Amino acid sequence: MRSLINELISGRISRRSFLAGMASASFGATAAKSALAAVEPLVPGSSLPEGFARSVTGTGADLLVEQMIEAGAEYLFVSNGSGVGPICDSLVDHPGLQLIQATQEGQVVSIADGYAKASGKTGFGMFSRVGLPHASSNMYNAMKDRTPLVLFSDHADTDREGTDSHEDVDYWESAVAPYTKWRWTARQPERIAEWTRKAYKISSVLPGGPTHVRIPRNVLYTPNVTADIYSRQALHISMDLQPDPQEIERAARYMLEAESPLLYVGPEVTQTNARAALVELAELLAIPVTQHRSFYCDFPNMHPLYLGELRAVRSYLSVYPKPIDCFINFGARFPVRDKSFVTGMPVIHASVDPMSIGRNTALASALLGRLDLIAQALVEAVRSMTTPRHLKARTRERMAKCAAHTAAVQKARDEAGRNSKGSPVPWPRLMHELIQQMQKDAIVVEELGTQHKTLSFFPFADGQMTKIGRTEGRALGWGVGASAGVKLAQPNRQVVSLQGDGGFLFGQTDSLWTMSRYDIPVMVVVANNRCYEETRWQMIGRGGRASRARRDYICNLGDPDVDFTKLAAAYNIPGAVVENTDQLAPAIKRGLRTLEDGRPFMLDVRTRTFGAGADIDWYPDYSVAEQRTRRV
Repeated sequence: MRSLINELISGRISRRSFLAGMASASFGATAAKSALAAVEPLVPGSSLPEGFARSVTGTGADLLVEQMIEAGAEYLFVSNGSGVGPICDSLVDHPGLQLIQATQEGQVVSIADGYAKASGKTGFGMFSRVGLPHASSNMYNAMKDRTPLVLFSDHADTDREGTDSHEDVDYWESAVAPYTKWRWTARQPERIAEWTRKAYKISSVLPGGPTHVRIPRNVLYTPNVTADIYSRQALHISMDLQPDPQEIERAARYMLEAESPLLYVGPEVTQTNARAALVELAELLAIPVTQHRSFYCDFPNMHPLYLGELRAVRSYLSVYPKPIDCFINFGARFPVRDKSFVTGMPVIHASVDPMSIGRNTALASALLGRLDLIAQALVEAVRSMTTPRHLKARTRERMAKCAAHTAAVQKARDEAGRNSKGSPVPWPRLMHELIQQMQKDAIVVEELGTQHKTLSFFPFADGQMTKIGRTEGRALGWGVGASAGVKLAQPNRQVVSLQGDGGFLFGQTDSLWTMSRYDIPVMVVVANNRCYEETRWQMIGRGGRASRARRDYICNLGDPDVDFTKLAAAYNIPGAVVENTDQLAPAIKRGLRTLEDGRPFMLDVRTRTFGAGADIDWYPDYSVAEQRTRRV
C-alpha cells in the first residue's frame, strides 16, 4: 500500500488506478476508499477543505519548521553542524519546537527512534550532511523495526552540488536506499513543506519506516518564500484496514479444527494495539504462544499460554506430545531458519504489510489488515462456528497442560533469580533484584545479547511493565540513546536501560552527554561480563580450530577492564560498581533514588560469564610498545 500512496501523492497514478491497485493487493473496497479519502488532500490538483491549509511566508527553514510542528513534532533531535543554522534562526520565532542535541549522528537517530517507539508518534531528527554515514547504522535498525522517523540533513549549495566539492559526494540519497522507505533532495525552497509532508506521510503509514530528506543549505536560508502548510487533520490517514471476510472464515476454521495449534507473535501486534484482542483469541482457543524476536513484548509474558521464544516449544511438546498442526503468524517475519518446523502444516499469516505475507512460505490463509481488527474478526468467526460448551471440551486438556508447564518453568526461573548469588553477579539475580525495586509500570529499554534475559523475568503486559528493544536489526549502539528518547516520550514513567558492556562500547557514551545536558533521569544498567558473550557462543560453539585451541580472538573485553561509572562521571552522572550480590540491592536503591531527584545514574554490574567458551582466558596479548626498536 505504501508504494501506491507514494505513486498517488506524486501524481503518477490516478484515483481510479489507486483503487484498482488496492484491490489487487487484497484490500477490500471499504478499506481502499477509506485510504483514498484520507490521502486525497495530498493528491495534486485536489481541493482542500477550509482550515486544512494556511499560507506562510518566511525562509525555507521556516517552512520546514512550520510543517514539522503541524505534523505533531514537539522535539527535533539534532547534532552539531552548521547546516542546522537556518533551523536555529527559525526557532527564535518558533519556541514551541524543542531541540534535543546529541554529540553523534547515530545517537540522534537512536534517541528519535526510542521516542517514536514509546510515544507512538513520528520522530523528527536533523544532522549535518557528512554525518549520514554515522547515522546509517541506526537508520538500518529503524528500518528493520519499521519505526516512523523523518530525518533531515543539509546538502551542498545548489550552485556547487555534484562537483565533488566541500563535504559533498554524488548520490548521497542512494547510500541509505536500503534503510529508508523514501529519500529525496529538496532543491526548491517553495516545495520544502511539500517534501516534509510527503516524508511524514510515507514514514507514518503502516508499515512505517524512516525517510530522509536533504535540503541544500542555501535553500534553507532563502528568504521570503511563500507556501501552503497543511494542518495535522489534512495529514491524517486512517489505517482501519479490515481483513477479507472469506479469509477470516477460512483461517478460523483451520484454527478451530487444529489439535495442536501454535501462535507466533511479532512487533506488528503492539504497533497496531492488537495485544488485548490477541489475548482474547488465544484464550478462546487455548493456543500456546511463542514470541518472535521483537523490540516489544507482543503477548503478556507471564500469561499461562506464553511459552517464550520458538525454541521453548520443544519443552512444551514434552508435556503435550501432539505435533504442531497449525502455525499462526501474527505480525512477525517468518522464522526462515526454522522453516522446516512448519513443513506440511497449514500456515496462517496476519500482517499489515502485503510485502511480507507469504514471503518465505506457502500459506493456507493470508490475512491483510490491522491486526487488532483481524484478531477481533477471528474471535467473532470462531464463536459463530461452535458453541462455548463444545469449544471448552475441545480445548480443556491443552489449556491445563500448557498452564501447568508454563507455571513450572516460571517457578524455576524465579527460584534461580532469587537463590543465585556470589561474585561475579549471576545475571538472573540482577534481573530478580531489579524487579523487586522497580515500579510496576516501569519501561525497560534493553540491548542485551538476548531478549530471553528480560522476557523470562520482567512482567510485560498492558497496565504493567513495558519492553522496548532490542531492535530487530541488532546493530549495536542503539539502546542508551533510545532510552533517553523513551524518557522524553514518557517522562512520568520510570525508565531503566539494560545494556551489555560490548553494546555500550559501540559509541554510546555520546548519549550520556545528552542525558546529563537535559536532566533525563534514566538508570543505565551495564551487565558487564567483559566479553561479547553471544558472539563467543556462536564461534566457540561451532568447534572450529580456535575452539579446539582454546583461543578467544575477538570476544574478550577484559583488557582494558572498563569502569563504566568513570565514563559516566566525565558527564557529571553518578554511578556505582557492583562486584557481588550483597552490593546489588543497595546500589539499585541508590540509582532509583537518583532518578527521583531528576538525574541519570550508571550502574556497572560485574556479571558472570556462562555458556560455550566461558572458561577460556586466552586472548591476543599484543603490545605495539614492545615491538619498537626505538623508544619514541
